[in-house]
Amino acid sequence: MAGRSALEHCPVAWRDGTSGDGGECALIALTGHATAVLFRPAPPAPIAPRPLLPALAFPTVPEGARPRLRRLLARKNGASLERSLIDLVTARGFAMHPADWMPSPRDDWAPDLYAPWLDWVRAESKAAPASDLTLENYDQWSWAERRVELAALRQRDPAAARAIIAAKAATEAAERRVKLIEILENNLSADDAEFLATLAKDRSERVQALASAYLARLGRHSDSDALAKELAEMLEVGKVGLVTRRTQLVIKPLKNATQNTRRRELFKLVSFSNLAQALGLSEQQLLESAPAGVEDGIAEFVQMIGATGSDEARRLLLDRMVHDTDFPFAHARWLGPRLTPTERRAVLSPVLVRDPNLFETTVVLMGSTLGEAPISALEKSPGYAALESSIASVLEADDKTRTTIEPMLESTLNRVALLADARAAAELISRVTSRGLSPADPRLELLHLNAALTQETKP
Repeated sequence: MAGRSALEHCPVAWRDGTSGDGGECALIALTGHATAVLFRPAPPAPIAPRPLLPALAFPTVPEGARPRLRRLLARKNGASLERSLIDLVTARGFAMHPADWMPSPRDDWAPDLYAPWLDWVRAESKAAPASDLTLENYDQWSWAERRVELAALRQRDPAAARAIIAAKAATEAAERRVKLIEILENNLSADDAEFLATLAKDRSERVQALASAYLARLGRHSDSDALAKELAEMLEVGKVGLVTRRTQLVIKPLKNATQNTRRRELFKLVSFSNLAQALGLSEQQLLESAPAGVEDGIAEFVQMIGATGSDEARRLLLDRMVHDTDFPFAHARWLGPRLTPTERRAVLSPVLVRDPNLFETTVVLMGSTLGEAPISALEKSPGYAALESSIASVLEADDKTRTTIEPMLESTLNRVALLADARAAAELISRVTSRGLSPADPRLELLHLNAALTQETKP
């Protein structure tokens, strides 16, 4: 039929509507309508009505800030900002607009604020009981809301939360069992040891590993004494300090790659308390100063403390790392997940002073506690001086050199924008534009968003 009219082939019932000079156009219109009606794709499953999306406890992001937020979420260059943006928005007392962002069913990292939305996207929404979470009404709560309530209960009454988790964890799938056991990390105490010991034979290896790490933090020695002695032989213990002599762990260089690999394995298999015992020292003695020696070994030791060290041990280690200016501070990031919001706020200023990595280590250590750094703390950081230098370099560089500098400048601006409080963000915009950047520069998008997320802009 190519090259000839299709009018003579159209259905008889259409002939009156396709007569005249515009017949071909009328036929195209009728064909399009018919296709849309007659060939609609059938749904793969019966369509079931869904409840309305639940309202959240916080107001949505101010309307004027939403376009910036959407642009930041849509960026494809560099590392994703999604989690950090959600944390910053939540920290400022706002919730995302559902047209801009919705959690996926697997986004258990989302702040507790979004528990109703997680239940909605998983089709697990339930009407919460009128009373607080108890063992008796546990199954009446949806999964996401249940986790939030259990975490709050663990804060108020650790024993009651542990009793519910001990009774109900076995009924959950492995992935959700891990999430329940993780709640015990808050207010972890010797009272939890008996239940944690029962998880040694859990059918999930992740649950076993988590329970083992928590027991190690409580000082419960495992059956790895021989491994701890082997690791101790790969380390040295010395003394530092002219006036006050302090113990220092030294991760000494080894002879070959095979020994280095073995030591790396042992750091993952041995708990901190077992290592201290094998060295004949208390945990406090072993952390009288920051560790020294081979940098890879230092990183592995810090990771050991992050996984199996007691709360006192990881607090001591972070304090030593902050005050020892010779310590490679980037390794401190391994302690970030263990810090509470209160601890993060307490160390923010000294961490900024010690962070040589363009605010990267500070962002990791702060976790979800974002948007609180005043300009007085930021400008004392080495990252601030590097930021000013990068701006000057970008403005003066030729096209070839600029392409290598610009990604670093953009990353630095994004990190400082995540850390700054609203006043600091506004001040930083003023300072960097006075140095030559345009106020409309896309690299300042996150700083502009930060400055706009204030209580005064709530709708």
